[in-house]
Amino acid sequence: TTNLWSSELSKLVANAFLAQRISSINSISELCEATGADVQEVAHAIGKDQRIGKRFLNASVGFGGSCFQKDILNLVYLCESFGLREVAEYWNQVVKINDHQKHR
Repeated sequence: TTNLWSSELSKLVANAFLAQRISSINSISELCEATGADVQEVAHAIGKDQRIGKRFLNASVGFGGSCFQKDILNLVYLCESFGLREVAEYWNQVVKINDHQKHR
């Protein structure tokens, strides 16, 4: 069995990791535009690395829906509540880069 905190964090972290992955490829898409690289070629190449895999490497306008952002902000709140300022800011940056992607 899993304790209450492990269970709650598992759900939040799963969504946070996926949102982070989406934000990562979206941020790389902007670098690709600036350099003339093709983000699809970069995504294909890094997707061949078994440690990364090919899923969720399609650049887009950002992650949508309310679950990812809500869960990340919940994670930020928990980190702040436990005095983990740097960790909170790390996850908050995922939300910021997603907002940036939506408005560029």
